[in-house]
Amino acid sequence: MQYLAPDYVYTENGLQADMVVAISDEGHIVDVVPRGEDLAYPDLVLLPGTALLPGFVNVHSHVFQRALRGHTHRPLEKKDTFWTWRRAMYAEAGRLDPDSLYEIAMKTYREMLVAGYTTVGEFHYVHHQPDGTPYDNPNAMSEAILQAGEDAGIRVVLLMTAYAQSGFDRLPEPEQRRFCDASVEAYLERGEALRSLGVPMGVAPHSVRAVPPDWLRAIAEYSAQHQLPLHIHADEQMGEIEQCQAAFGCTPIELLERCGVLSERTTIVHATHANAQEIALLERYECTVCVCPTTEGDLGDGIAPYAELLAAHIPLTIGSDSNTRLDPIEELRWAEYSARMRYQRRRVLVAGEMESPGPLLLNYGTRNGAAALGIEAGSIAPGKLADFVAIDLKHPMLDGWSEQDVLDVLFFGASAGVIVGTWVEGERVF
Repeated sequence: MQYLAPDYVYTENGLQADMVVAISDEGHIVDVVPRGEDLAYPDLVLLPGTALLPGFVNVHSHVFQRALRGHTHRPLEKKDTFWTWRRAMYAEAGRLDPDSLYEIAMKTYREMLVAGYTTVGEFHYVHHQPDGTPYDNPNAMSEAILQAGEDAGIRVVLLMTAYAQSGFDRLPEPEQRRFCDASVEAYLERGEALRSLGVPMGVAPHSVRAVPPDWLRAIAEYSAQHQLPLHIHADEQMGEIEQCQAAFGCTPIELLERCGVLSERTTIVHATHANAQEIALLERYECTVCVCPTTEGDLGDGIAPYAELLAAHIPLTIGSDSNTRLDPIEELRWAEYSARMRYQRRRVLVAGEMESPGPLLLNYGTRNGAAALGIEAGSIAPGKLADFVAIDLKHPMLDGWSEQDVLDVLFFGASAGVIVGTWVEGERVF
């Protein structure tokens, strides 16, 4: 047993002073109790001048895209869009092998830990050799990512991504062949090999344009059978919506309902252009949405319908996606800021009309994210995984904070630079 004693702990009851967090040898929180006499706790670790918060959860990452950071802003065409950026991304993916993927994943996961992310959902689709031929070990690339996570000290939930085509009823482009399995059965066989080993994982059909309906149905059935999270990109681009309507006479999220994909285990990544009917479907099936504001801004995707999602009680989570920026505080701030720009008012993401955004933003970045990845984390409470970040309350960026507004000061006045410690399952990894 170990004991952590910061000045403050943020629990389900809010910010509490002079508490001790007891952690089991297996990495779970045993209790959160008043500090009292220090001598009562053997192996007490004092953390003066800090507040302990739940560790942040990065629900959506493409780790290899960190290599593109800052390198895709030179003109590719007269009018650059997501679709022109995608060509640069394909070129980077084509250079990867298990060793180079491990190296970039290690560096990036270490950066995530420094930024306060304790879990990452790795939406992994670079599976095979560049020509599409499987490696001798068909899961060599997945195992490289898992090993990098273990060596860095972050928890990786592997979101095994299915990819079958370049667009609706179109064969894969040469650059996409290494993403694709020969059949949905081959994809599920690779996933089952990892699941049977106890790898934390979910299934992830890439999108309705990359995965046909019969694949969607089979993957949804597998998710239900094993109670696995199911994540999928949808409604990120208007082009995708228009192509789906031309092919199937419906929008992407409507197609997902037809194929049995929507459930309480489903996370829709982006939902940037979801309309009222689609939002109603997400509410009916108790789905989650993952927004990625820094990537959505970088790629010019648009701004998610935050107010409508909030009104429909749809849980929101965050992801670093292309990993151009690794800072959950910035990600959450830009969720609220971009919502303010969309609706031209302040305090959009709030739990109640007279509430401030801080507490709800923390839930988006912690508790909701853990639920979307199917892990028992996201809050500092008995029985949860001991995933924490310590923030430096004396940092100049937090100057003037109070017990009433510390989260607002954090999210609207600071960055991940105020984080001075990160713990995963009770082990201090930064």
